[in-house]
Amino acid sequence: MDAINAWFTTFIAKVDLLYLTDVIGIIAFAFAGVLIGVRMKVDPVGIFVLAFSTAFGGGIFRDLMIDRRPMYWIANQELVWLVLFIAIFTPMLFRFYKKHLTYDLFVWSDAIGLGFFAAVGTHLGIQLGVPSLSSVICGVATGVFGGLCRDTFLNVKPGVIYDHQPYASVAFVGSFLYVFMVEMGIDATVSIWVSSIFIVALRMWCYYKDWRIAYHDQFYKEDHSPETERDRAQGK
Repeated sequence: MDAINAWFTTFIAKVDLLYLTDVIGIIAFAFAGVLIGVRMKVDPVGIFVLAFSTAFGGGIFRDLMIDRRPMYWIANQELVWLVLFIAIFTPMLFRFYKKHLTYDLFVWSDAIGLGFFAAVGTHLGIQLGVPSLSSVICGVATGVFGGLCRDTFLNVKPGVIYDHQPYASVAFVGSFLYVFMVEMGIDATVSIWVSSIFIVALRMWCYYKDWRIAYHDQFYKEDHSPETERDRAQGK
């Protein structure tokens, strides 16, 4: 009980609008990791690995890029407990709501995590004096790397690379929106929330409209270089 009280006290003491963006992103990504783990019948330890890697993988990669110490997940132990709680109890709830475990629910969770993590990652880069473009790349990496780790652990093709629906590109646009708003003198916390919601909305709009980036196929058809013609003649 003392440990639970200490965790709750620490959590409440830190809560503000900026900290809440991290909490929302972590919950969304942890939930997405648990959901895909349940759908693929992963064991309980695997569920936690997926939840943790999805929730903190992007932050760990970001902290390595900007040389931030201590890393975020170490400095905020209460959030690790939160992910552990989600990994333990969420699968129990899923048993009673199996019919609601649609792929749309996973996409929504993943989109929310992407939006808030990309915006917060960009914000941290700007705060530490990292140039704007590098900060945007830092934000995008924060948003997509957790999902990349999750897909790698599951031995599936990473969606950020093989899914033709806009994903990382959406995070790029939203992260640049944050930089633009900050340059215009808008409060950083307001900018994070606006850009986060923008990323989530744009990602889900692309998903429901089934908007796909098909430049690869078009490039192949229009490429008449000797190498392409040779490969086509050989049936490759």
